[in-house]
Amino acid sequence: DEGADTFVATTILKYGLPMHSDGLNHTMPYADIFDGVFVYRTWIPYYFQSISLYFFGKNTFAARLPFAVAGFFSIWGLYHLTIRLTQEKSVAVFATTFLATCVPALLYFRTARYVAIPILLTPILLSFYIDIFENKKWNPIPFTITSIIFFHTMYVEFAGLIIGMLIHLFIYRNEVTPDHLRKIKIPAAITALLCLPWLLFLPALSKNIAESYTSSSPNIDTSSLGYLKHFFGFLFQINNYILPLILVPFIFLLPIQKLHRRISLLLICSFFILLTASLHSISQLQYIAASIPILFILLGWINVHLFKSSIFQQSIFAVALIFSNFFHVAPLIPVKQILQPLRSDSKSSIYLQGVYQTFMREVKFKFIFLQYWGELANPYLGPLNKIVSFFETHGKKGETCYIDNELESLAFYTGFRMIHNSELTNKSIPDWIVLRGDQWALHSDKKASPLKKKLRFILRNNQYEQFELNAPVKRVNNSYEIQIHLFKSPISADKVYIFRRSDKI
Repeated sequence: DEGADTFVATTILKYGLPMHSDGLNHTMPYADIFDGVFVYRTWIPYYFQSISLYFFGKNTFAARLPFAVAGFFSIWGLYHLTIRLTQEKSVAVFATTFLATCVPALLYFRTARYVAIPILLTPILLSFYIDIFENKKWNPIPFTITSIIFFHTMYVEFAGLIIGMLIHLFIYRNEVTPDHLRKIKIPAAITALLCLPWLLFLPALSKNIAESYTSSSPNIDTSSLGYLKHFFGFLFQINNYILPLILVPFIFLLPIQKLHRRISLLLICSFFILLTASLHSISQLQYIAASIPILFILLGWINVHLFKSSIFQQSIFAVALIFSNFFHVAPLIPVKQILQPLRSDSKSSIYLQGVYQTFMREVKFKFIFLQYWGELANPYLGPLNKIVSFFETHGKKGETCYIDNELESLAFYTGFRMIHNSELTNKSIPDWIVLRGDQWALHSDKKASPLKKKLRFILRNNQYEQFELNAPVKRVNNSYEIQIHLFKSPISADKVYIFRRSDKI
């Protein structure tokens, strides 16, 4: 995903618009519905990234810098919003500390994708929204500008947040002056004018994307219950990594009368962010990243009021939440003990098998904050890192290459012209063939796929020199999703194979 999104950002440097192709390579052809113009996602993150690439060059630092900056300022944004909502500095300190030490968020802040920006924009937009309840004159311009930027960053999360705000405003409309209510029509009209036309692409996009997901994985639930399953999937991840759901009842048990309207805002917005995100084909935490700062305000508030009389107890509880997941998963441990493995003798059980395996993998005590610091002390090296290092001394820009996974990332670092799976034929003679994932076991006893048969034919009927790279076989270098992120460099007895066309040396 990082490689594909960064590739799209590089096309802006060439054409001024995000495109699916730069003339040499292309990406995400299933989403190409508008004559090559990239409309799969909204554009603001790509322009931020392209500006960074322009000034700092085509490298990992430049690709990730805008999102790291967004992460840094999200700490300030959350602190400012929490102070305004709760009027309690201690709640703000705990909320921002939880965000600054949240490993899923830290991974997003160093990811070359849009994911970090909603974490910044959510507290900013909420800050401008709560101004409407003040007696002083409300200026709709900051709210309007932020809304437009948010939509053109990640429109699904924006939709959830704005729906939550509108419902909250309807409930508490009697606490808003008539003049402020009238002014809402202006930002609503401007935002709709500059944002809603994008939705015209959605019907065709949704169909193509759904087909792409379902064809690539048997774990995609396309039934009518899929949305409900996604919603509970998000709750499961929130419980495990953000806010232990066992603490949620305290929101209603602790004295909230003074903050009722403000706490309601956080709860309503969080709910609708999750609800709209359930429209996605899969329930990954990145799709509800906008809810993370909201949930940490609630967690900070619970912490302060649960141990109202003792800053020491508040600090101890915060340390326990940061350094361990005891309060997150302890209630689920008994469930794990009584669950029985599902039978895998029918296709209908594939989805449930995936759910069962995820539950068993995730529900265990671990110390991911310490693991994260361990990764910083011993930088992660995956197969792609070593493949790129190999081509720094062996490859030449413009050469043709087939790699079975993460081709956009390799193209970014090498300047190769990549050959996609759909383009590979028996007549293809790439300068390089890299097998590090899906097609690695070319000569396994299992029935060969058509793609493997093509690769066998190409290697057998042309002159290639083989290299065995001291890198583990792994289809994905690493993931920014906490559930599958690796903190230690992988080790495998199986090594990456690289084939060089020898008749061109």
